[in-house]
Amino acid sequence: MDVPSPQPNPPPVFLVFGDLHGRILPAFRFASYWSARTGCDLAGLLQVGDMGYYTDISHCDKATLRHAKGDPLELGSLDVVVRTEIADRVFDDPNCTFDLWFTAGNHEDFDELERFARASGKQADFAVDAYCRVRGIKDGEVHPFACGLKAAAVWGVDRGGPNARQNLPPRGYIHEKAVDRLALEAFDVLLMHDAPKDAKRIGYGSDLLLALIELAQPRFAFFGHYSGAGSRIERDYGRTEVYHLAGFELRTRDGHPEPGSVGVLEWNGDESTFAFIDDADLKPFTRHNWKWM
Repeated sequence: MDVPSPQPNPPPVFLVFGDLHGRILPAFRFASYWSARTGCDLAGLLQVGDMGYYTDISHCDKATLRHAKGDPLELGSLDVVVRTEIADRVFDDPNCTFDLWFTAGNHEDFDELERFARASGKQADFAVDAYCRVRGIKDGEVHPFACGLKAAAVWGVDRGGPNARQNLPPRGYIHEKAVDRLALEAFDVLLMHDAPKDAKRIGYGSDLLLALIELAQPRFAFFGHYSGAGSRIERDYGRTEVYHLAGFELRTRDGHPEPGSVGVLEWNGDESTFAFIDDADLKPFTRHNWKWM
């Protein structure tokens, strides 16, 4: 009798999200919906900063409060920093078996992020929510996943060029020490909020991030921060594939996720791939039905 050959295990799969600006639970819900629809188990979610993490409305910056007046999803982090009925429903979904790892952007409660990071000791990541499902990666650190993937994080945006943002708190800017630490490390994925210099717009972005990519040569580098649809940056970065992700903000005309705001990373070493989720697969999920998808 012929014995069937054992089938190789499928590679671990991660979803990578652009800026969330508070839409933490919609991101988890979309991932559960996508996992159920495709039959693909997820190893985790990765996110490129501006998660919009605030523990109290009094800690929010002016831009977040301005947007929240017309869109309460901007304040979605408040639904996970304490236990809530809506978060219970999202995390209790049998398809929601994964956690989310993020880097910090420029719209975050940096005092709280630093407090959680210090309390975590020598770990490279730290939980910021009541469920321990939302996890930051420390600035300039590398988090190893059980599947073998190593993800590094750089916090903040560039503070040097003529187009740099002004008046951010100190932790809202890229720290050279964090980049220096990573230049000596081996890692596979770089999560950054700003872009490497000139990647998205000429004259914008970070020389430090560009130098880090050129030195470290991770397999992938992901960033957010900029408007427009997500895309691969068609420049020569050596072995590194660099991608801009649009904000996952559900602000399209019908309320579905923005094109290029979420993609699929299949981790298989040098054979790894990343591809944005097709618009047709984004459209059934909207700001109007996300709680029930």
